[in-house]
Amino acid sequence: MRKVLLPAAALIALAAGGCASPSATSPQTLADETTRAVYDVDMERATAHMDDALKAEVTRASIGQISDQMHALGGYQGLKPSSSDPDKGRYDYEAAFEKGTAVVHIRIDPNQKLGAYKIDVPRG
Repeated sequence: MRKVLLPAAALIALAAGGCASPSATSPQTLADETTRAVYDVDMERATAHMDDALKAEVTRASIGQISDQMHALGGYQGLKPSSSDPDKGRYDYEAAFEKGTAVVHIRIDPNQKLGAYKIDVPRG
């Protein structure tokens, strides 16, 4: 499995942890909307739920690269939860595609923004 980072430097924030408080927007919704936007190579939508530190690390090129790898798996069909640690704001999802799956990892900051987003796309 090939690990694709969005972006690599921002994932250092994942180790910092953080607690998520209840919100009207679920972690799965944040992950799904971000994943759909990355798939569509839509920079504005892809960064809409990210905190300022993560937004600063994201580039159109990084989104395009990940999108290409996602498209190799076919049409995006959605997420299903695989594991979570709400006390640390960490959530993992299985992203379903027509020809396979990928794993989406997120961390939600206390301000209900994505402090980390990573997708592991298998080699095709």
